[in-house]
Amino acid sequence: MAGRSSASVGVSAAALGMIALSAGCAANHTSGPPSAGPSAARPGATSAGTGSATGCTTGAWQTVPLAVTHSVAVPPEPVLTAVRTAQHPECGYDRLVLDLNGQLPSYSIRSVARITADASGQPIALPGQQFLLITLHEAQAHSAAGTPTISGQIQLPGYPALRSWVLAGDNEGVVTIAVGLPGQVSFRTGELPGHLYIDLKE
Repeated sequence: MAGRSSASVGVSAAALGMIALSAGCAANHTSGPPSAGPSAARPGATSAGTGSATGCTTGAWQTVPLAVTHSVAVPPEPVLTAVRTAQHPECGYDRLVLDLNGQLPSYSIRSVARITADASGQPIALPGQQFLLITLHEAQAHSAAGTPTISGQIQLPGYPALRSWVLAGDNEGVVTIAVGLPGQVSFRTGELPGHLYIDLKE
């Protein structure tokens, strides 16, 4: 599992992905490789985009559990290179974006009562009243040399529907991201080359 220390870094993306994923953001936070820091950190804000409600993503809201299967030839496994969060107040939702180097792997999303670290089983005190667990299958959050690509710290964006998140596991080709929620929320997912995004609304 990735180490538990902190950093905030920008990660470049294809122009299409950046336009589609960043339009209308009131705030945009990014977490990448770890560095020395406290056990819980509020990521530094990066440049914020602006937009109108006409640019809001549309689509049906989904319910848990959700499972999506993609056929990915491994090795090498797709690498999770960054996790970004943004507010879309004009659209009524918050967004979590997973940036991956390679094809999108299979993934699942489910509701859990508590968060534990994979594979130690140690509890993680993630702020929130309810929790979503996003699991990437046949993926990793570290480089070929074993260097973590995602901070293991608890991240605190503090948005209305997206209170917190943490890398809960990176073990044997399975990556887990836990999300802390204020209560019952609706969600939907979307895919772009190299990006998986999850919208959340109260």
